[in-house]
Amino acid sequence: MHRISSGPRVVLFDLDGTLVDSVELIVRCFQHTTAYHLGAPLERTTIVATIGRPLRACLEEIAPGRGEALYATYREFNNAQHDLLIQPIAGMLSVLPVLRGWGYPLGVVTSKTRVGAEAALARFELGAVLDTVVCLEDTIQHKPEPEPLLCAARRLGVAPEQALYVGDSTFDVRSAQAAGMPVAAVLWGAGKEADLHALRPTYLLSDPAELLELLRPAPRDSGETPVVGRSAGHALQF
Repeated sequence: MHRISSGPRVVLFDLDGTLVDSVELIVRCFQHTTAYHLGAPLERTTIVATIGRPLRACLEEIAPGRGEALYATYREFNNAQHDLLIQPIAGMLSVLPVLRGWGYPLGVVTSKTRVGAEAALARFELGAVLDTVVCLEDTIQHKPEPEPLLCAARRLGVAPEQALYVGDSTFDVRSAQAAGMPVAAVLWGAGKEADLHALRPTYLLSDPAELLELLRPAPRDSGETPVVGRSAGHALQF
């Protein structure tokens, strides 16, 4: 088992595809919206490739000049179907309280609006274990730019290299790398393993339990943090 001499001080998470399984909700919202406005539903693979980016920008790209109309239809359908279609990621809801119990401040960094993020967090009562939530409205630039992650690090009083970002998309990996932040890419969300691996994230995890192994406090006499999972490239020193 590879070991590093010190670990991250805080842990930040993406939301969609990382903490909650919202892929089916997103796909159905997109397909309902594009069928209504454009006459045919968008292909699932095209929709999944947008997950992690701001919604309004994606809809404007699909229908230039009509993005706001599509956004209104999307939000109406989302509001009606949200609690029926969104699901927790198996294992992740139990991971967060354990990390909090180990003393890690926790945060979420998402491209969702605050209304959308709070609805997802409230659905599974996650707000109580989080110390900060950075949403679309909190920064000018968005993933894959580094600004949202840098905002979260500032709020929690740490340097970027002292935080670990956990996300499922290439946008998450690129944002963390641009911020100078170690990143654990996860394989249980929307991202494809080959695409994530190609970006050489710090860690590549296939199961939420691996995150606990990665972050488990070391025995008091060792001074080291155990690291497991599949290292995808350079092992960054936190």
